[in-house]
Amino acid sequence: MRLFDGERALVGNATAKRRREFTETRLLAHEALRRIGHDGPILKGSDGEPLWPSGIVGSLSHCPSLCVAAVASAERIRAVGVDVDDSDGLSDGIMRFVFSSEELASLRMASSVERRAAFCAKEAASKALYALDGTGDFRKVSVSLKADGTFAAVRRDVALRGQWRFYDRLVSAMVAVPSETV
Repeated sequence: MRLFDGERALVGNATAKRRREFTETRLLAHEALRRIGHDGPILKGSDGEPLWPSGIVGSLSHCPSLCVAAVASAERIRAVGVDVDDSDGLSDGIMRFVFSSEELASLRMASSVERRAAFCAKEAASKALYALDGTGDFRKVSVSLKADGTFAAVRRDVALRGQWRFYDRLVSAMVAVPSETV
């Protein structure tokens, strides 16, 4: 497998690390697309979002130790968002930038893994919301984690439910919006 010409052009001037992450994530996405009978380049939109082939929704994420891609037919799923990150703690500055005062209060007694999970949940929900309506500012999304590995994400009139997991020093979150909802 290899990248399409248009995809390679997107990272022509990028650092070696960025090219590696971009390539690995795109190749995973191409494999997932093939498994559901699709193919085509995954270019970038004006906000840096992946532009999926017609009839496809998807989401990409990477951290230093893992790249992930999720794709689905737009007939069944309206939007999907994924995020993965190492479970390292978040600085106070990042916490204050990403989370509202209400979220900070609810995360005060949370473990570093739960804080990172809330961060990943917010990112995943924001990606799905951007796919739905082009506005995915994570600071306007409020998240709350549940101990059973689920989360709720709310932005004004849209409420999403997703799942989060912690495994082998990695935290992930995913949300899928079925076609008949929202």
